[in-house]
Amino acid sequence: MNHQMKSFIKITLLLFLPVLSIAQEKNIDSLKAVYRDASTDSARYATGRALYYYYEELNRDSALYYADENLKLAQKNSKKLAEAASLVIKGYQLLHEGKYPASLKCLLEALKITEDKNNKQEPWPVVTIEPSPGKSRLLLLSITHHMFGILMEQTQNIEQQIFHFKEALRIAKEIGNKNRQLLSAMNLGSSYLATNKLDSALAFSMEANRISDESSLYKYKGFILSIIGDVYLKKGNKALAKKYYYEGLRSAQEQQNFASIARNNIRLINCFLDEGKKDSLLIFALRNMEVVRTLGTTVGQGDNPNNIGSAYENLYLAYKLNDQFDSAFKYQGLALIAKDSLYKERIKNLAEFQNMSFSEQLRLQNLETEKVINENKVRIYFLLAGIAILLLLAIFFYINYRQKHKAKIKIEKAYDDLKVTQQQLIQSAKMASLGELTAGIAHEIQNPLNFVNNFSEVNKELLDELMEERQKAQGMGPQEIENKVLDDIKTNEEKINHHGRRADAIVKGMLQHSRSSTGQKELTDINALAEEYLRLAYHGLRAKDKSFNAGIKTDFDGSIGQIKIVPEDLGRAILNLINNAFYEVNEKAKLQSALGGYKPLVLVSTKRKENIIEIKIRDNGNGIPGRIIDKIFQPFFTTKPTGLGTGLGLSLAYDIVKAHGGEIEVETNEGEGSAFIIGLPARTL
Repeated sequence: MNHQMKSFIKITLLLFLPVLSIAQEKNIDSLKAVYRDASTDSARYATGRALYYYYEELNRDSALYYADENLKLAQKNSKKLAEAASLVIKGYQLLHEGKYPASLKCLLEALKITEDKNNKQEPWPVVTIEPSPGKSRLLLLSITHHMFGILMEQTQNIEQQIFHFKEALRIAKEIGNKNRQLLSAMNLGSSYLATNKLDSALAFSMEANRISDESSLYKYKGFILSIIGDVYLKKGNKALAKKYYYEGLRSAQEQQNFASIARNNIRLINCFLDEGKKDSLLIFALRNMEVVRTLGTTVGQGDNPNNIGSAYENLYLAYKLNDQFDSAFKYQGLALIAKDSLYKERIKNLAEFQNMSFSEQLRLQNLETEKVINENKVRIYFLLAGIAILLLLAIFFYINYRQKHKAKIKIEKAYDDLKVTQQQLIQSAKMASLGELTAGIAHEIQNPLNFVNNFSEVNKELLDELMEERQKAQGMGPQEIENKVLDDIKTNEEKINHHGRRADAIVKGMLQHSRSSTGQKELTDINALAEEYLRLAYHGLRAKDKSFNAGIKTDFDGSIGQIKIVPEDLGRAILNLINNAFYEVNEKAKLQSALGGYKPLVLVSTKRKENIIEIKIRDNGNGIPGRIIDKIFQPFFTTKPTGLGTGLGLSLAYDIVKAHGGEIEVETNEGEGSAFIIGLPARTL
């Protein structure tokens, strides 16, 4: 499996790496060499699939060759989903060649495989350019419906065309596959354009264009832009239509999508013909002839860019407009011959398709009739079985009727006992939580109180000593003894004051932790709030410790705007997280000061992610050890030395974020740093 995966990655890189055309040709040559020398059928299948995607809209004959070869490999190895994938792409190429009956046969076989829920995902790689892991069957079902839609479009069955494209879009959304959503929306835009439902056509086309830009899926962007141009042309805005045709042509050329190049060429040719721009008309008609020849001579309808007859006709009109009548008559003759041949072939194929469709409808009708008969039989069997079960249940309930009253009494007693037990468990849990909290409070307050008591006792002893020394007045002078004792008393009083303030901070922290917020939610610029508290924390620490220094960076998403929060509360949570980050980088800087090279850094960023507003505080400190990661949001838990933290900062931040309906998470790599991520739901907007 590893060897297959490595081969797959190599193949993908060879084909899809964006390079210049010369380099791309070398990649294709390399890919063909891999295909020729493949040692396993799975590797050959993967390579053939990649080669197919290269030629899909570039050369239909080559694309059909690799699709057919892959189908043989899949059937040989009994790989059902791989077989369905090959049938679908073969059907796609056949319908573009106008071979509708053969295309329909391929798609019906693919539909039978993909609708069977027993066909699970298989290990062969490359089911499509953008796979949906674990959902390959549904992905292929979506693609099959999509191809059915295109076939119905070519055979002018608009109702079935729209139905299949909508089914393809529904399944694509179910499995979250952006590529399939784009293609289905694109073709629905084309379908509604054909029915002159211009608003619907524009809406689906714009949706496809949005997905193309957001997901960097540009292969069919030229086709999408041509549909938008068609809509505006029908709305009477020719200038805007031409703008989209030119953009579509440029995108199609960048992607080397010859089918989309031809489509946009034809739109512009029609515009030039209407405007009488003979030079532009001739240039584009000549270019389009080369594009159609590259794609291969195929049967098309209407303005299908794969129609060689239409290409000849455009050259005839261009030469005629330029007064080059010899060339005009030449291509007029070629156009008539080609169109006559293509028309006959198309009529033949359509007739065969209609016959096949009728046979398929009869087959489906017979299957439906058999299904109804079988369903009726099943209903009768179930009805008889239901009657028998009801009789048995009636007997059972009659036998047990006399025991119901006793059972009811037992159930009621058990329920009452359960309620009592539940209340006891709840009370026990409350007491256990209260015990843990009380123990934490007692431990935290006991330390500063011990200092207060100890230093108070020492002061008493110092005063007693001072009085004794006054009486003795021996050794050093009484004034010197007093000064020494008074200095000690002053030092002790400072320590008493420090620990008294520490106890006060613990109590205030507990009050902040326990009180309900009285602040009102208001519209707030979250970027400005985060930046304000970042500067406040930095300058506050600099004021306390002049040696403190750390780099700060911000990366704010300007699209967030204002959100409705309690700014004081959320600001307090952000400030606590930023202070912790500064503490961590400062501690690491102290440890690595001798080594040098370490630059403390704290990064604060915001970002909108669909329905979440994310605030991230990242540092490059020491990180959090894995053994304590589950404890960091517990009240009174701290890794700071005694006197430097109460252990309530993270707990308070956690409660504030929860009160806003959000989540707070931590990402950490020990020795490399940590990131605390606040996620606020969009409903707070």
